[in-house]
Order: sequence, then C-alpha cells, then structure tokens
Amino acid sequence: MAISQGARKIFIIMLIISASGVIIAWKYYSYINSIEDPRVLHIKKMHLDYDNAVRKDDPSSALRILDTMFNEYGKIGHYRNSFERGVLLTDMAAVNLNIALYRTVDEDEKIKYLVISDSLLRSALYYYNNWKKNYSSLNYNDLKEKVTSDFNDINSDNKDKIVDKRISDIFLALKELDKRYSVIYTDLGIVMRHTLHQDSASVYYKKALELWEDNHVAKSNLNVLMGEKPLKRGVIEKLFPPEREK
Repeated sequence: MAISQGARKIFIIMLIISASGVIIAWKYYSYINSIEDPRVLHIKKMHLDYDNAVRKDDPSSALRILDTMFNEYGKIGHYRNSFERGVLLTDMAAVNLNIALYRTVDEDEKIKYLVISDSLLRSALYYYNNWKKNYSSLNYNDLKEKVTSDFNDINSDNKDKIVDKRISDIFLALKELDKRYSVIYTDLGIVMRHTLHQDSASVYYKKALELWEDNHVAKSNLNVLMGEKPLKRGVIEKLFPPEREK
C-alpha cells in the first residue's frame, strides 16, 4: 500500500527526532564520563552487567559482579570507606535475602542465607556510619580540600570538574542517607521476622519508618507482623512513587 505524503513526512520527522535523541544521549553520557573519576569508570560500567544479571534472574552472577565492584572500590583510597561500598553490601544482602525467601525449600539452607544477609546488612551499617562520621560535618571548602587531595593522582584536563562532580555526589548521598538506612533496617526486620525474632523485627520496621515515612515495604511488613493484611499500592502510587530527595 502506498504511503501518503503526509505519513511520509511524519515518518521522516520521527526518524529525525529519534536520531536527535540518540545524539543527545551520546553527548550527555560522553560528558558525564568526561567528568567522572576515571579510576572508577570501569566499576560504573559493571552496573550494567549487574542489571542484566538481575533481569535474567541470575543471582549467582549478580553476587559475583557486586563482590567484584566492592573489591575494586577497595583498591582506591578515597573509596575504601565510601558510601558506595555500603550500597553494594546492601545490594548483596538483598540478593541473599531473595534467595532465602524465594529459592530455598530446605529450612537450614534458608537460615544460612538469612544469616549471610544479616551480616552484610550490619557491615553496610558500619560503612555508612563511618562515612557519615567522616563527611557529614564538612562544609563545602573542607570537602573540596579533602577530595582534591584524594584525587591528586588524577591527570586530566577536566580535573576541576571531576572534583566538583564528586563533591556533588557526596552531598547528594548525604541527603539520601536516611533512606539508605531505612532500607537496611527494613531488610534487617525481614531477616528477624523470618528467624522468628518478632520483637526485633518490629523495632527495625519502626526505625525504618522513622527515617523514611514513605517506605512502603517497611509499612507493609509491619502490617503483616501485626497480623494485618499487607498494604496494596494504588495505580497512581505505582506509576508515580514518592520522589527521592533532591
């Protein structure tokens, strides 16, 4: 069937828009990479591998990638006690928790993965607590001096922008730290509930909600713990969840 002149114009316009989007995205990510710490670019790229492992429902590969990322960050002084390592430990705990709850039928094996999750979550707390202690009291000038010193071995024309990008990342992480704590306490509550420590589970869920009142998972699990039905999210809430703090 012949394509009308109007339809052809629309098709061409769509191709142009699509091509423009690709060019803009390429320029954007090229710029982001140019102001990212070059020492961690290879680690950032591993996030794509991790996402693929999660999409393929491959927990073994996901854990291996997370462990590699954790170790790679540990090789760089500035990141040795960073919030990034706390995030990775939390993700490792979540994968082990998923295995415990949805992939095991043997009770002893389930407990083994729950214990691993518990240990990883407490390690994540340790990293967050130490990182917060070292960074939360620093003003912009103090932080810039510290980051500049830590990035002294970087040889790049964009070094000032790389330092500024890292400072921005740190301030954003500090703003979001309560939510990250909330996730940890939620998962600790799940571990406690499934190891029959109900009182401890309740304490952790409530602590999670004190830190982040819109934590749906904590709310729902606390309801279940209290013998009530889990919360159901409305369609609007699923499509437009509460915004992360900027």
